[in-house]
Amino acid sequence: MRRGILIVSASMGAGHNGAAYELERRLRARGHEVKVVDFLAMLPFGIGRWLRWTYHFQLNRLPSTYDASYRMFSRRLGRIIRRPLARVTSWFGRRAFKRALRDARPDAVVSTYWLASLMLGFLRSQGSLRVPVASYLCDFGVHPLWVHPGVDLNLTVSPGSAEAADVLGSRKTRASGPLVSERFRAQPKARAAMRDRLGITDDERAVLVVAGSWGVGHVPSTVEAIRRCGARYHPITVCGRDERLEATLRAQNLGGTVIGWTNEMPELMAAADASVENAGGLTAMEAFAAGLPVITFHPIAGHGKDNASCMSRAGVNRYAHDGYEFARDLAEATTPGPERDALVAAGHALFASDPADHALELAAHTPAHALLTPLRAKPSRRRFVFGFAALFGLYFALTIGAYSVAALGVGVAKPPKHAVDTVYLGVRVNSQELYSAEVTDAIGAADATLVVSGRVARDAGPRVQELAAAGLDLANGGWGGSSFLRWNRAQDDCDKSWRVIAATSGERMQEFVPGRSFDAFDQLYCRTGNDKQRLVRANEQFRPGKQPKLEDRNIYLLDGRHRDPAEVAASLSEFVARAEARGLQVRPLEELR
Repeated sequence: MRRGILIVSASMGAGHNGAAYELERRLRARGHEVKVVDFLAMLPFGIGRWLRWTYHFQLNRLPSTYDASYRMFSRRLGRIIRRPLARVTSWFGRRAFKRALRDARPDAVVSTYWLASLMLGFLRSQGSLRVPVASYLCDFGVHPLWVHPGVDLNLTVSPGSAEAADVLGSRKTRASGPLVSERFRAQPKARAAMRDRLGITDDERAVLVVAGSWGVGHVPSTVEAIRRCGARYHPITVCGRDERLEATLRAQNLGGTVIGWTNEMPELMAAADASVENAGGLTAMEAFAAGLPVITFHPIAGHGKDNASCMSRAGVNRYAHDGYEFARDLAEATTPGPERDALVAAGHALFASDPADHALELAAHTPAHALLTPLRAKPSRRRFVFGFAALFGLYFALTIGAYSVAALGVGVAKPPKHAVDTVYLGVRVNSQELYSAEVTDAIGAADATLVVSGRVARDAGPRVQELAAAGLDLANGGWGGSSFLRWNRAQDDCDKSWRVIAATSGERMQEFVPGRSFDAFDQLYCRTGNDKQRLVRANEQFRPGKQPKLEDRNIYLLDGRHRDPAEVAASLSEFVARAEARGLQVRPLEELR
């Protein structure tokens, strides 16, 4: 029987649309009526364009802020705000969605974008939407905001993703596998032709470097890491629509082949011996279909890191945390043998079923009289929705305002783009550790940064001045007190503390290392205080006796306060030794940008 399917996607990178259009192609090939709509285009007042710009801006300019928000809402808070966020989203998008329903008259609706899934799940749970809804989750990692209990069916790319969706309250889940075009199946003839076209010899190992349609992430440093692995590797770097990235790579002349936007990804994958990616998105799924081993290196913030870990647990990729692991994984992935075969087999095993089958099965149970009832709220409820929407918009406006302030010069400090095989270390101390030559000598030997509070500098001024004169890198650790009012706390930590440390040491520090979560008030005071400071957010804080997991380009903060000086010094020595064993150099926080 001929069915009608409405697919709601989003022009947010290529992944959501890629899955939507492939599902459309499969359904149309079977004779069904399909319509694809863009959820972002449904939102009024240019909200959709604003969301896309915000997402792109964060990933490119302030990835740590995106990572922080992703992690924050990954916990219980995500479930708490899911319902009100779904309500607000449905209020903004319901009118355009009603028009799309009226035009398509579908038997089922399939969403490939999480915000659209929230809206559809909310409408289903309210009884307004009477046709069933399926949500296709494009990523291996499943975020709590992506699973709404009102959605009839969640389709995932892997069994592990299905289990995660079930834990988050999915009503019904199926691990249908990735939605990838048949063009990516093995093409032996295309391999020889493309390698010959790119000038890749038989003894070279072609490595396809991809960063999505936006070219996001540390692509130049990834190509540099491949170059350091030896002349036998030939990187093929696809820059997507990022013309600046393409120009940068050509100017740096790191070797291999540099390509901009291309429609020849199936042929390029056929020519390659391995793929290096950083997001776990559509390109990784295409590599699985092509039988190409996948290595994840320098994953992008938020879902990129989550996907990398989930893919690694599923056995479908190699997650390289530093240059040492990358060189090892690259050799294994490009060398015929059991390790490479296992990666290829695990990727192929994901394609367990066809998401189109599940969508049609869902549509088959739709009653003939199903339709969308009017979404007319009572006046009191409408005022509530208006009020909440205003607060919701204000919150995000203030957040983006804080991000914009950061972009003007304060920012969240991050490693320079060219930095590879490097970790950054700060050591927070109190007066006891400050007067211990064993501790300060170890900090200097480790090439780390001494992080002190304004109170410690006030009480131990001569010692701080002595250490600064000896060349030890200093950073502002905040005032060292607490305040209920956030703006007072920010003024004390950013401004007052900086003045005290600068007066006692004679140094004008540029790094503010609060050791706590920071907000817009911190960014404001760091920007407008006595001197500009960069906010440093450590990827991991640790205490003596507990060593962190080392990853390339990460920032670490050792909290040595109120600990035995010998224990602090030993922990520093162990950190440096572990870094050197992995081929990582330790650098002070002043080298962050």
